[in-house]
Amino acid sequence: MNNLLNKMNAKTTFSNGYTASVLYFPETDEYEVAVMVGDRVVYDTPITEDIIRCETLQQAWDVVGQIMMLPERGKDETVS
Repeated sequence: MNNLLNKMNAKTTFSNGYTASVLYFPETDEYEVAVMVGDRVVYDTPITEDIIRCETLQQAWDVVGQIMMLPERGKDETVS
């Protein structure tokens, strides 16, 4: 985990080509989860069109599980 500007970040890449990025903000005890491909956040998945704000660690884990279960991203799909 990286700790920069009073936040912690963890990233996990799955075999489907997606990465789950979880930011934790200790001052508010909240999490943000983003769906990524490579180093870019993607907004075109069935999970979300934006970054997801979670109030609990369990909510963040649930979103990460959804990212892990996404169908494989096609190699021809562009990242915008």
